Parts: sequence; structure tokens; C-alpha cells
Amino acid sequence: MGDVQAARNRYLPFWKGKGRNGTMIPLIVLLSTLLLVPANLVESEESTAPAQTSITNPQDSILEERKQVFQFGTEGEILELLKTLKEQKDRTLLDNVLSLLEGKVSLKLTRGIFDFLQTLQWIDPRSEGYAVKLLQAQEELDQETILTLLQYLSLPESKPHLEEVLPLLKDSRRRIVTAAVRYLGKKGNEEVVTKLIDLFKGQEAEEDLRTAILTALGELKATNAVEFLRSILDNPDERMVYRRFACDALGKIGSKEAYPSIKKALEESDNLLRAYAVSALGSYREGDVETILLQALRDDFARVRASAAEQLGNRKTQSAVEMLLYRVRRDPDKQVRLSSLRALSEIGDEKSFSFLQDLLLDEKASLDLRMETIRLFLQNPSEKGMKALRTLLEREWTKENSRLLDEACKQFSLQTVAGNGDLYQKMLSHRSFIIRIYGIRGIGRNNIQEATDQLRQLAKEGASPQERKEARLVLEQWGITP
Repeated sequence: MGDVQAARNRYLPFWKGKGRNGTMIPLIVLLSTLLLVPANLVESEESTAPAQTSITNPQDSILEERKQVFQFGTEGEILELLKTLKEQKDRTLLDNVLSLLEGKVSLKLTRGIFDFLQTLQWIDPRSEGYAVKLLQAQEELDQETILTLLQYLSLPESKPHLEEVLPLLKDSRRRIVTAAVRYLGKKGNEEVVTKLIDLFKGQEAEEDLRTAILTALGELKATNAVEFLRSILDNPDERMVYRRFACDALGKIGSKEAYPSIKKALEESDNLLRAYAVSALGSYREGDVETILLQALRDDFARVRASAAEQLGNRKTQSAVEMLLYRVRRDPDKQVRLSSLRALSEIGDEKSFSFLQDLLLDEKASLDLRMETIRLFLQNPSEKGMKALRTLLEREWTKENSRLLDEACKQFSLQTVAGNGDLYQKMLSHRSFIIRIYGIRGIGRNNIQEATDQLRQLAKEGASPQERKEARLVLEQWGITP
């Protein structure tokens, strides 16, 4: 604008010096000069107006928008949507995800799809068949894609595909061989056991591969590997890491022949080996096991105590309640306290339950223990447990930034628990938008359609974009117009 003003000032005296009949000449000169000024020096509303990147209708269906992303979106947009659906464990658009496999997709997107399907624990003939077909053309795949496919095909519902996986044991890439071993531990057979033992004995096998082999033998419950595993555990000259994993594998197999070896390992000076031995004893029903586990609760090494508490809980050993109560109250190690608390929940007798109930409502108790008790009461719901949780919510409802309230509402939103519709609806009116979102998710998960009017109001007037979006999504999943 400085150049424009200078031009105007230069001709202004000439303008003022002329009479009425001479005004046209300077006017023409002035306009001509202005037209010669570069366009980038002339300010306009257009140059300062923000650019519009996209036009969206806030009333468009979220489900429809997501379907369009799968149909027309870029790879990055699809991967971002898969990430969102994975975090929410949302199965609504599974057909749209699976339809992507019918076209030509990159290896990066292939990994994203199967990572999503694995998180949802979803196996069907289309996805499983596509994964197997890819493995049959291994030379066209990169390492990360092979690892993702092996992990996906390891899901419990998947059939064994040994013909495609066994060749991977000879692959030059160590991570792929190790992943193939882990797969075979879940899907292998008696013939595989021999191959795994031979692979362990091979000179080229490194530590991570050998420990994976020992773990796989345990998961296969390979009774024909017991002698081999005992030879490792009983050998004081063997590397300690292999003795630990052999002990763990023998515990999973649970053969009587291995019991003396595991029991003897409890006398070892290596702390971790003793912890593995305590865990391995949990699968045995011999008469002295519970006595050994109770004694292990007094071990100086925290991991041994934590392992003993876990096994006593699994066995529902009521004679351990008093010592477990002591460990929750007094043990210096956090993991031991938490393991003992979980054990009391598993045992579930009246004394254990009363302790958990009092702990939950004790404002002086450890926050970690109280939050764990919330999770335990919802994992094993009972009338008394629900009553205690409701009492906690009432006490915490009006507190600022209550972590207990946040954790309780979060855990409720992740559970399908009958008879709590009023609680989820109450969450919708909380001042924290995070609590309101937990309420929306819980209502959707538990199909509480009595909250339709509240969801409609939140879908239109919710204070945050996220809660408006989540409310609309639940309504659309119910087939209701927001």
C-alpha cells in the first residue's frame, strides 16, 4: 500500500491546481498508475480469508462416513480409522474391513487389517484364507508382514496350517524362525515336537530362539519332551536361563515324572528359578503342594512370594487367607500386594470378600489396591460387590478429578453387567465429559435403549465434539436417527 499512497501523493498537487475543466486528465493518470501497482501489494478480503479444506454436514451418519473412508479413503485415512476401531474394539464395520482384502492392498495396509482383526479376536474363512494364501507366497512378503500373519493365525479359532509354517523354520531371518516356533507351540503336533528339539540342539540356535522352543514345548503339553526338558532342568552346568524355561515348560505339561525335578529346583540359590518352580507346582495336586506354596509366601525374593500368592488363589486355598491378608497389608513389594489381593478375590470366602469390600471404601488405603479392587469386583460381579461399587461412586461423585471415579466408570463402560442402566444414565449428566463418554459407551455396550432421549440430546448439544460423535454412533448402531 506504500507504493499506492506515493503515487497518489505525487499527483495530488497537480489535481488541486486545475480548475473544473482540467480534472479528467489527472484522474485518468492516477487510475492508470494504480492499475500498474503489483497485485500482491493490493489488500483484499479474498487474500486474508481462510481456505476451506473440506465441506462436511454435521448431520451426516458417522457410520456412513466411515464406510466411505474404507471405500474411497487413502491408505493413511484407512489405517487411522482402523486404529480408532481397534481402540474401541468396534466390530460394526467388519464386513467393510474384510472387503478390503478382496482388492489389491499394500503390505502396510495388510498388516494394519490383520492387526485390527487380531485385536478383535476375529477369524472367519475369508480372512483366514487370505492370510494362508499370503503365506504361500512368502517370497513376496517382507518380514513384518509375515510376523503379523503368524500372530493372527495363532488365534485359538484358527485351524493349524503346518504346511505353510514349517518351512519358515529354515528361514534365514531369526525373528521369523522364532515367530514360527511360537506359532507351532499353539498349533503343532507330536511330529513338531521332534523338530523343535532338534532345532534347539542345533549349533546355530541363539538364546531367544531356544527359550521360544522351550516355551512352545510347554504350551504343546508335549509328554514326549519331558525327558529332554528334565535333562536341562536337572543339569547344574546348563545355562540358568534354559533351566528356568525348562522348569516352566514341565509345569505346563504336569507329568508326574517331572514333579521331583521341579520340587528340587525350589532348593536352588537362583531366585528366578525358585519363582519358576513355585509357578510350575501350581499344576500339581500332590498332597504337599499347598504346604510348599504357603512356605514360599515367606521367601525373601518378592517374585517367589507373588508367584506363590497367584497359585494359592488359583487353587482357592482357604488355609492361605490369613497369610494373604498379611501380605496385602504389610508386604513391601507392590506386585506381591496386588497378587495377594487377586488371590483373595479368587478364593472368595466371606472373610476375603469383606476385606476387599472394606478396602474399597477405606479412604486411607492404597489407591493402587482400591483401583484393583474395582476391577476385581467387575470381573466377578456379585450383588454385594455391586453395592460396594455404588457406594464408592456416591462418595466420589462430586469430588474434583477423582481417579477412583474415573477408573470405576471406565471399567463399567467396558463390561456387560445387567441391572446398571440407571448408573450409566447417571454418568451422562456428570460435569466431566470423560465420565459422560464412559456412560455413552456403557449404554451402547449394554444396549440400554431407555437412554435414547438422553443420547439424542447429547448428539445435538453435547459440550464436546467427542461425546456428540459417540452418542450419534450408538444411536446409529441401534438404527435410530440422532
